[in-house]
Amino acid sequence: MQDLISIDDLSRTEIETLFSNIDHIRRSPEDFRRALTGKVVCTLFFEPSMRTRLSFEAAAYRLGARVLSVSDVRNTRVELGESLLDTTRMAGFYCDAVVARHAEDDVMRRIKGTVGVPLINAGEGRVQHPTQTLIDLYTLHDHFGGVDNLHIGIAGGIRYSRAARSLIAGLRKFSNVRLHIVDSALDGDEGSEFPPQLGKLHGVAPQMYSSMKEMIGHVDLVYMVRVQQEQFTDPAVYLRQLQKCRLHRALLSRASPGLVVMHCLPRTDELDVDIDETPQNKYFQQARHGVAVRSATLLRCMTDWKGRSSGNSAAGRSC
Repeated sequence: MQDLISIDDLSRTEIETLFSNIDHIRRSPEDFRRALTGKVVCTLFFEPSMRTRLSFEAAAYRLGARVLSVSDVRNTRVELGESLLDTTRMAGFYCDAVVARHAEDDVMRRIKGTVGVPLINAGEGRVQHPTQTLIDLYTLHDHFGGVDNLHIGIAGGIRYSRAARSLIAGLRKFSNVRLHIVDSALDGDEGSEFPPQLGKLHGVAPQMYSSMKEMIGHVDLVYMVRVQQEQFTDPAVYLRQLQKCRLHRALLSRASPGLVVMHCLPRTDELDVDIDETPQNKYFQQARHGVAVRSATLLRCMTDWKGRSSGNSAAGRSC
């Protein structure tokens, strides 16, 4: 029984074992229909979510568990003055695992000390989103056959995005990955250097570009990150930052032949819908992988199942 607070909690070997388990779950979902029978999973979300919460809940149901869901902080007593840690302690009393999401950095380490059951971080502050990173890495593994030696382009509000920052941390587990960046900066940061330590992979700084047009021919993957309009006070700065990051179909003619496009979603104007019907689109498949990835995560955290690449059934296994 294990927590998952950060992608740094997992070694490369553990990540690759999860990939094999995800393959098994996708290939033979019937093997897992009773894997968590009798268990209760609590999804405790202090921040809005659709894809993360629903995919965790779908995963729990498909594994045979029941779900207690808090999808709105107004359904708790936090707004009446109850402490966050008292709230999470109560959730731990009522279930066998807690899947939590919160806007505050480093809060999961504090919550971990209260729940008494496995804790899975479903998004925290600006830094941690380990299961989204597993989805992203698994999508690369599934498409390219591995993550090593890829040229990864990321464009958008990277320095403010938990998904992007967590992905970069996950890429450090792999070999000879090169990072390419088009950085979207908010009003107060416009013109500032991209934080050098954020983008380094094995001591190598990312290659910086002024626009998507400049970067797209140099990468195997474009990972789009939302340009967070709600964080801008000056509309002109937002439009300027959006335009340099925006990906539309006309730019694909400048791309390498095997380019794929991913996005952690939700998207806005940085990723045009005219990409949806192209072979480069992997962001819907990426989202679809969420249930299998989060199923494997629940099994890792709630059972003793280690998994194998083939032939290991979790059906009826004691948890």
